Amino acid sequence: MTTTQGTIQYCAYDPSREVSQLEAIRSMISTDLSEPYSIYVYRYFLYQWGDLCYMAYDGDLLVGVVVGKLERHRGGSLRGYIAMLATKKEYRGKGIGM
Repeated sequence: MTTTQGTIQYCAYDPSREVSQLEAIRSMISTDLSEPYSIYVYRYFLYQWGDLCYMAYDGDLLVGVVVGKLERHRGGSLRGYIAMLATKKEYRGKGIGM
């Protein structure tokens, strides 16, 4: 996807880059969502379901993030949900999440 700022690149969370990615995710979510979380909440989701975290970058700038969770429900079927979802204000409405 191309924006007026450049091309949006998508990538999955990479545990080997935890220091930089976790801080970028935490900073963006605390800025763009009204509900602040402790670092432990981020780690809880990323350590267990890091493969369900995807980020959108415009160059080196993190502009969107989604953090998900997937687990077995009572009946044994899988149930997932979006735990956190944020997009920088100036990037909203541009189809980044499509």
